[in-house]
Amino acid sequence: MNRKLYLIRHSYAEDANGKKDIERRLTHEGQSIVRALGRHLINASFNPDIILCSTSERTKETAMNLVEELDMNHHIIEYKEVIYNASVREMLEVLNHIPDDHKEVAIIGHNPAITFFGEYLSGAAIGNMQPAGVVTIKFEKLKWKEVSQGTGIFEGYYHPKH
Repeated sequence: MNRKLYLIRHSYAEDANGKKDIERRLTHEGQSIVRALGRHLINASFNPDIILCSTSERTKETAMNLVEELDMNHHIIEYKEVIYNASVREMLEVLNHIPDDHKEVAIIGHNPAITFFGEYLSGAAIGNMQPAGVVTIKFEKLKWKEVSQGTGIFEGYYHPKH
């Protein structure tokens, strides 16, 4: 069975200004940009069975704005503390534990881990995902627990400002 993974970096966030990093929220521009991402994803057949999301405020707001723009049920969002400050190894462990009845999965996280993870899975030179950027990776004839380094096929990178 073919599977699809969408790696999404949270949208533009405010400066810390004395807040803890995990408490930083989206800026007004960040909210607008993630809504523009949602409009693009409607046309890109974006239809994840589950959205796994870091527990930071900016990733939660990114996820909520995205599902609202796409008119999706917010219950498909599952918050995972491990995604915040995750290593590539931790991201892979999250992915490898996804139930096989999920064909399409989105992960909303942070740089540099989200970019490094996309490069690890696909072998593509992604570089630096911008806030609200999305990388799409396809896996052919693999279960989620079989996904590992270089097993993915890079399908593309999109950013609403490009």
